[in-house]
Amino acid sequence: MPKLSKEAKQRLQQLFKGGQFAIRWGFIPVVLYLGFKRGADPGMPEPTIWSKVHLAHVVSFLWGSLLCCSVMALVMLKS
Repeated sequence: MPKLSKEAKQRLQQLFKGGQFAIRWGFIPVVLYLGFKRGADPGMPEPTIWSKVHLAHVVSFLWGSLLCCSVMALVMLKS
């Protein structure tokens, strides 16, 4: 196993943190984008503006809950 310098380890850590951030915060928007881009399945009604607004509120609520839980977990870990 090759030995890594301190700089190389720090770069790898930054790379992994950036990838982790992109996956955590980018997964849901990508899934929603792909779903709306494809459109409705045959026999299903097309998405309307109201369904998109409602979906945006649901996603916003879920993200807010996730953020709140994450902050609470960090506060609990620090104390």
